[in-house]
Amino acid sequence: MKSFFNLSTLSLVILLAGCSTQSVYQPAVEDRSTVSKPLPENNSVVTPADPSLGVKVTPVGPSPVIRSQREDVQQEQRTKNPVPVAPTQVVRKQNPAVVALLDTAKTQTRNGQLRNAQTSLSRAQRISPDDPAVYYFLADTHRRLGEFLQAEQVALKGVATAAGQNQQLYRLWKLVASIRSDAGDLEGANKADAVAKRYK
Repeated sequence: MKSFFNLSTLSLVILLAGCSTQSVYQPAVEDRSTVSKPLPENNSVVTPADPSLGVKVTPVGPSPVIRSQREDVQQEQRTKNPVPVAPTQVVRKQNPAVVALLDTAKTQTRNGQLRNAQTSLSRAQRISPDDPAVYYFLADTHRRLGEFLQAEQVALKGVATAAGQNQQLYRLWKLVASIRSDAGDLEGANKADAVAKRYK
């Protein structure tokens, strides 16, 4: 027990001795007694030398040409786009199996086999779920069967997949107008027709 007391006393003495001595390291003190001229932060600003002092200044590099920002932008636009270019259309290549199923569905529709055409188009949709032509023909088949609500939903899904394809968007919106007209929604048909005209 005595050795524990001696050890704890010794530890306390060392701790207090360490806290009471001055640190050897002093914090840096900045001398601000003299006022110096601040350096310019922007190196692109050139101040001319006073010629009366006999100082001759020779530029190291070419002198900067200062133009207004609007002129720079106009100049860049002229050099980048000398001729206006029409926006490019997104063209997607169709899957050969989908093309075959679309042809089969068209033939079945011409022969009055609308349910068979619907089955062929559903298969084409599973193969290529992002092909707007499949949605167009499937929606048209629903319309011919008198399933107007389903027809409009399928056509609007086709609109969502046809982003950037103005011809497909035009056809799909015209089909939506036709579906709404057949369903008796003339106001909705007019709205869809107005949207279709934006893509013509």
